[in-house]
Amino acid sequence: MFRKTAAAVSLLGAAALFAAPAAAEPEGRAEQTRLSDHLRRHPTDYDATYRYVLISRELGDHEAAIGALERLIAFNPALARARKELGVLYARLGAYQTAALHLRAALEAPDLDPAQKAQIESLLPDVERQTESSRWSARLQTGLRSQSNASFFPTNGLFLVGGVGVLSPLPRRADFNAFELVDIANDTDLDAERSAQLETRFKGYATQQFHVASYNVGVFGLSSGPRFALDAEFLPGASVKPYVTGLTSYVGGGNFLNSGGAGVVARLPLLGESLSIEPGVEYRYLGVSIGGPFASLSAISTGSAVTASIGTVWRPSDALRLETRTAFTRHNAALRSQSFDEIEEQALVRLDFDPPLASLGRKWSIAPYGRIFQLAFDAVDPMVDPWRPRRDVGWAAGVLVEAPITREIGLSAAFEYARNESNLPNFRTDNLSVWFGPVARF
Repeated sequence: MFRKTAAAVSLLGAAALFAAPAAAEPEGRAEQTRLSDHLRRHPTDYDATYRYVLISRELGDHEAAIGALERLIAFNPALARARKELGVLYARLGAYQTAALHLRAALEAPDLDPAQKAQIESLLPDVERQTESSRWSARLQTGLRSQSNASFFPTNGLFLVGGVGVLSPLPRRADFNAFELVDIANDTDLDAERSAQLETRFKGYATQQFHVASYNVGVFGLSSGPRFALDAEFLPGASVKPYVTGLTSYVGGGNFLNSGGAGVVARLPLLGESLSIEPGVEYRYLGVSIGGPFASLSAISTGSAVTASIGTVWRPSDALRLETRTAFTRHNAALRSQSFDEIEEQALVRLDFDPPLASLGRKWSIAPYGRIFQLAFDAVDPMVDPWRPRRDVGWAAGVLVEAPITREIGLSAAFEYARNESNLPNFRTDNLSVWFGPVARF
């Protein structure tokens, strides 16, 4: 019941969020048509042209916006604003060399205002990097995090051992920790037409607890595989990517989980750039070492996992982005008591907005997100409860704020509350987390 209720709330929230843009689209199309007729008679009406470009971008009609701006430049090649808007639009369409030419021309214009100059200087290096055959990017973050339940002990301190309730002699423990997060990506073209490229991703995360050092965590993962463009005439922008992946992690200084596997994921645009779906499937072998206080808390055991997933990305406007992911995973372990099915749903809404100072150049963002999952184990674990197999429903909700200060440096902060409900008291936990810190991008 809880899972159905949460899913219904999520769907109602999404419907309310996007009902206004959907309802406004016919009005936008009518205004676009009216302005188009007006510009045919008055091609040098700058204000009407920029209004037409804005509406066309909101409707996802980038080709129409580009056509209007190109006409303006034909009449007046020195228009810095038109050059800048063209650079942004061509970058959105993947024509990075043309985008860079327009952005450089705009940057050299003597009448460019400071706010637009800051925006171009922030955007141009990223566009120029996309013209290279091998493209690297990195995001590094460090900071501090607080947790209300850093020891992940049960909410009421009760453990079941062989079906008998035992109160823990140790209390729940709040704590602070330092953390480091790194994302490194490389895309290398495999042909001149960019119909195939090798995508490699590395992610690392580590924490250092102030008091409960046995809960220090480190997770490091690597994946790599070629992405192939599919038939451009049948479905422009579609691609498929087979890949291999591996992961290693530690908890409290000791190895916890090693895994390796392979998968395949597709990217299928449905409404141009506005909507795309990403179905995928992945197999992983899992090797788990569990000891100390984690033995009764782990939902993972040595074995294998197969995951089928589908993600969506919807961009109704340049400033708004909705991402969702639904996945089903089958975990197979040597013991049936450690084998289970997992269903997971995630959603994130990202809203970009202008920073308080126009000279900062880059948009700030706020992103509320949520996650819900359900675990159903195959059989009872006699060490915990000889009569009831484990059943969990967990959820987390939070909000992430990103505030770039320069192209390379910014600040990030997040707030999250997570809760796990279970039919076995050992696994009933909750945790309130707050973290913040500087971010560097290269």
